[in-house]
Amino acid sequence: MRKFVFLLLLIPLFINCSKLSELTSRDSKKEKTASIESTSDIKPGENTYGVVAGALEWKDPGFSPFSNRNRKDKELHSLLKSQGVKPNNVSMLIDNEATVDAMKSAVLDALEKAPAGSTFLFYYAGHGVKDDDSRIYFASYDITSGNYKKTGFDVSWLGDAIRDKFKGKLVWLLADCCYSGALLDEAEKISSAGKNVIVLTSAASCNISTGNWTFTQSIIDCLSGLPLADRNNDGVISINETGTELGDAMKFRERQMCGFKLFGIDETAPLAKTNGSKTSSAGDFFPGAYYMAPKGGDMAAVRILSADKNSVECEFYDYSDKSTASFGKNELQPIYFVNYKVGDKIKVSWEGKWYDAEVKKTLNDFYYIKYAGYEDYWNEWVAYDRIKTGKERSAQVEQKGVWYPAEVLEEKDSRYFIRYTNYSYVWDEWVGKERIKF
Repeated sequence: MRKFVFLLLLIPLFINCSKLSELTSRDSKKEKTASIESTSDIKPGENTYGVVAGALEWKDPGFSPFSNRNRKDKELHSLLKSQGVKPNNVSMLIDNEATVDAMKSAVLDALEKAPAGSTFLFYYAGHGVKDDDSRIYFASYDITSGNYKKTGFDVSWLGDAIRDKFKGKLVWLLADCCYSGALLDEAEKISSAGKNVIVLTSAASCNISTGNWTFTQSIIDCLSGLPLADRNNDGVISINETGTELGDAMKFRERQMCGFKLFGIDETAPLAKTNGSKTSSAGDFFPGAYYMAPKGGDMAAVRILSADKNSVECEFYDYSDKSTASFGKNELQPIYFVNYKVGDKIKVSWEGKWYDAEVKKTLNDFYYIKYAGYEDYWNEWVAYDRIKTGKERSAQVEQKGVWYPAEVLEEKDSRYFIRYTNYSYVWDEWVGKERIKF
């Protein structure tokens, strides 16, 4: 969830993503090994043990704090309790409670108490960082800049502890922070010890993460039975539908790849019954779809809740809050992602500068790129909003009677997908010949 603020300090600390182990929701399939019997009983309940930890402030002033407004780590813990998880079985560590020793102690205590057949759940929200020894750390309250090894919560330590000490059957690994996809490697480690694993992360293992609660909100929505998450309309939200819900929320609201993978889990396993049903739709404006809509003089991603012939009711998500607004259909812009191919030579934006790169892999409109002249630990997943080919056509585009300079990102059937010069991708749109001149 948390974008680490000292980005310049983190430039040499990117995680190695060469394994390409992360999967988005649309690509995730159940994964089994010969030693694991597939399970469909996955919902956390009275036999669940674990830790929910969230840090929005830190002892070290080098770690920028975040707003406490409507924080979702507490809400998740409360929801788990309301659905049958015993409070004494799942520890809650918030801010200054979430020291590295306290987090490790809570994990070990939960693993010790968890009996055969039980579920272990670990969740963290905060900053994620990487040290120069290639280890990923979740930023415990007492983490110290430059001394992550002794003061940070080592993600590989978590994987080792679960693999070696957990006597139960099922493990949930959840994290809402930069580089949270590192949990995918830990899931493989735990699976090799004969445990079933569900892993859901806000980011890939080589990417920073958004500063919003979008990921955790989506977990809460699925556990609560949000009808929009029920993609096949059967009244039940499966674990695979949960992964799809997370993937779409992160893609369309945050332009970010998330992590989702199952080990020994039936992908149709039910997580929650839906709480209500989807509302009305009109043509392409079906409930659950994402569009861009006007907001405060800018444009922002919205999700359609319902539509009739005259208007569309939409939902915004702002940090940790949902709000609704109604729009005319002509006020909404479809969200489009420019297409690139493996092997394409491109330029990628990083901290305001453009670097030569090559597309190495494509997945669900994300592109795994390697920077020219840099080692693989710089590799990352990016969306089109950070990419250009260097061959874009310059143009003038009309917007409400005014002509603006722009670049053509893609051309198809005599229409042009453009970006206005010096404007954010949120204003990108398709225009016809009548609105463009070269």
